[in-house]
Amino acid sequence: MKKLVIFLAFVISANIAFAQINDKNASLSRKEKRKAKIEKQYQSVKDMIENKDFVLEANFLQDRYGRRYPVNNGINFVSVDSTEAVIQVGSNTRIGANGVGGVTAKGKITSWKLTENKRKNSFGLRINVMTPIGFYDVFFSILPSGQATAQLTGLRSGSLTFDGNIVPIENSTVYEGQSL
Repeated sequence: MKKLVIFLAFVISANIAFAQINDKNASLSRKEKRKAKIEKQYQSVKDMIENKDFVLEANFLQDRYGRRYPVNNGINFVSVDSTEAVIQVGSNTRIGANGVGGVTAKGKITSWKLTENKRKNSFGLRINVMTPIGFYDVFFSILPSGQATAQLTGLRSGSLTFDGNIVPIENSTVYEGQSL
């Protein structure tokens, strides 16, 4: 009987020890999976930016005073397609000059400057867009997850910030209104 109790104590302690080892291996594999997922997202974002083929679908607009407004990401966006860009602001409740309650500015990209922060795996992109209604400077700040902001400034004082996610143009769900 004494030998049986000692044997059971040994088996139980061995199970506990192996369970702890398996937990450490499982957490390492979770970390490795997460790191691989982040690296895949980073590479996808990098490809979109370098190919000049993406849309920032805005979930929020922020004015120059820092006030944030939730918006429809299907009609509030900044689109970049090789040498052209589209900047659109729309509203669900009003009808505007573009047919979606706001303004659509479509024009040529005249300047493109991409910077990469390798330590944080993030990107900064500054483009200048010449449209029929004005000249705009757009600065994108893009995280490896695809979350991005685009600060839009023009010749007049003030700025407008688009806050959302970048997606490839072919996967985008935006509706482009009539450009002025």
